[in-house]
Amino acid sequence: MAFSYSLLLAWSSVSGLQGSCIVIPCSFNYPEPEKKPSKLTGIWFKDTHDTIYHPVSSNIIKDYRGRTELVGDLWQKNCSLRIDPLHLSDKGPFTFRIEMEDHNKTAITVLFSLLISGSPDPPSLSVREEVKVGEVVSAFCSVSHSCPSDSPLLTWSLSGTPSVQSQQLTDSQWEVTSSLTFTPSSTDHNQSLVCTAEYRGEKTVKRFKTLNVKCKWTTPFVLTTLFVCGAGIMRSEPGEAWNSSKHTVTQFCLHRGLI
Repeated sequence: MAFSYSLLLAWSSVSGLQGSCIVIPCSFNYPEPEKKPSKLTGIWFKDTHDTIYHPVSSNIIKDYRGRTELVGDLWQKNCSLRIDPLHLSDKGPFTFRIEMEDHNKTAITVLFSLLISGSPDPPSLSVREEVKVGEVVSAFCSVSHSCPSDSPLLTWSLSGTPSVQSQQLTDSQWEVTSSLTFTPSSTDHNQSLVCTAEYRGEKTVKRFKTLNVKCKWTTPFVLTTLFVCGAGIMRSEPGEAWNSSKHTVTQFCLHRGLI
């Protein structure tokens, strides 16, 4: 008895990074036969004829041998394939075939491509436009990737308390986010807060934000004489209130004895 098969794919293309890994999402469906098959065999081809995955490794062409793994459960109708590491030549198109023991075998054609990049995109970075001396601040840095078993490493240029979380965005994309909790000082004003993402193969990308640090006092403060190390004495007019546009944060904090 012959059975008709249909393949269900959520994506026509999947994005990945050269040298990293990628998981190609794949699922299929078919009418349940009266007699349950004793064995299911999933096979992946490139260009319909080159075997890139087979349970018997000797059947796999040399370029893909040791790089492919069927991560889906065929009994759950999941045919997802992992390729690791990813080469620039891994662009498809690909064909998947399911073989059912004791039943007629029908090929299922899958036409979709891989979008492979030679370098990763910079991370996204967010922090408040204005932060205040002595107050706790949180910054967030995130990148998306295609390799859940080998997430990019995120590091910061400032000391603080980092926390890392990961989530799955789609069937083929994940996101890792690092949050940094830190307490800015006046010396951090106009300094760059840098987040670096390091991928497998020592591929690194960075994103930075310039910190705008203000003093946390908002009430007017009357300046008299301000001593600045190495710059002599700064005087204000009698009765002049603190003016952030005229006096720098460092000068004011020096006057307050903070540094």
